[in-house]
Amino acid sequence: MSEHFIRFYKKLNLSEITSQLLIYGDLSGHCAHCQAMDIGLDKEKCPQCGCVFHFIAFRNPKSHFPKMHKLIETRNLKIIDYDDYKHATAASKAQDFLK
Repeated sequence: MSEHFIRFYKKLNLSEITSQLLIYGDLSGHCAHCQAMDIGLDKEKCPQCGCVFHFIAFRNPKSHFPKMHKLIETRNLKIIDYDDYKHATAASKAQDFLK
């Protein structure tokens, strides 16, 4: 039986994710914690703040699908949906603003 990526939902602490998240664009990534730029997929931690990446979000997951398979096989990263993360952080910032 072949393996496939299936999206599932789990409640997680947003600050924990942000402090351990690499957001990957078309050519390189950036650290969600300190906003350091030009981080490659081969990096296990941020060169600027030193946080260890346990999560990765792709801005365009369809174009990086082959990389996802390789990352899962070689590293212990959890792939999260970038749109879900972006929506959750925006909602959190709005809530903090309205307090």
